[in-house]
Amino acid sequence: MKLTRFPPFLLLSALLILSGCNATIGLNKSQQNIHIPSWFVKPIQKDTVGFIGAATKYDSQGRINIAGSRKAALVKLQSYHQLSITNIDKQLLTDAAKLHLPSGNTVRFLPEFFYQGVVYSYATLEQDQFSLSQQQTLTTLSRCEFKQCNPEWLCDEQSNTITGVSFYTATPSQQLLMAQQNANLIADLLTKSQVHATEFISQSADTNANRHSASFNQQSDVKATVKQHHAMLLSELCEYQGTLIGNFVLPKAPLALQENWRSLSVYQDRSVIQGSFGQGGTMSSDLLLSSAIELAIKDALIELAKIKGIAIENTSSLSFNDGAYFLSKSKMTVDEQVSGQLLDIRLSYQKDNPVVNVWVLENNNQL
Repeated sequence: MKLTRFPPFLLLSALLILSGCNATIGLNKSQQNIHIPSWFVKPIQKDTVGFIGAATKYDSQGRINIAGSRKAALVKLQSYHQLSITNIDKQLLTDAAKLHLPSGNTVRFLPEFFYQGVVYSYATLEQDQFSLSQQQTLTTLSRCEFKQCNPEWLCDEQSNTITGVSFYTATPSQQLLMAQQNANLIADLLTKSQVHATEFISQSADTNANRHSASFNQQSDVKATVKQHHAMLLSELCEYQGTLIGNFVLPKAPLALQENWRSLSVYQDRSVIQGSFGQGGTMSSDLLLSSAIELAIKDALIELAKIKGIAIENTSSLSFNDGAYFLSKSKMTVDEQVSGQLLDIRLSYQKDNPVVNVWVLENNNQL
């Protein structure tokens, strides 16, 4: 995703001139630096709350698919503001920079952005012109650098945000949608999950052979018991190895955390649990970062379920035959409903494979 730079003043001038009418802007793949509208990187700025829609560049009839991308943005806007979703004439979506909805609201579309065969649209309820003009300035799409915490929100310890990761899709236009779906999946897991887990531990010792052995096996299943619309907003984007990572904000106030919260096992009478995935070079079967994050969160929820309730069966035996032979077998089972808040996600690397660590805070309304 490295592209040649258009002269910034030319693109900026075009954006400002065309902002009052239906227009499009595009970038060439051969550019070395990606200069794009601010709304693509930060859909939310100050009082401006906007929504990005994406569609393949051409529709089934070979025409520029502005109507498709604007419709995708409009559906998100109407869903978030809880407006009735109605069918809008395709030609009207294409031609008009402003759209009057039956609800009485007016939606404004900013000039489209073309990138890698995808047309992106930005829709917002009509607001102050100055605020919208800020969204039309040019910026660059940051690379996600987890170690350097760049952008800063990658290490932002806010309990009302969720990191959503897209992955390589059949069509690039699906990446934003996939990032939001993955963020919603995490929100569902945290809202309420049923945890079934069984662990088997076997230990043996033979003093004659000076031999000791131990084995461990875990079987677990973590499933969200609710699926709901979480009304989350995409606030910022960055690019990571060809995929998009979004910072999604939930509609609730963030929890105030003290400086040393990671060193605590209990915070405000609630358990703080660390979950991880990828230690020792392990990777998910589909090799996706989104799956690794999901598995790390499930690991934390399993540990939280263990705190709530656990059943242990243990058998052991000791025999003598010119020495001692010891055998111990333990079985641990847990079957609990859990709920939590995601405090932070950190990513590091071992042998070029990502290691994901997450911190989850037990909800104070555990069922």
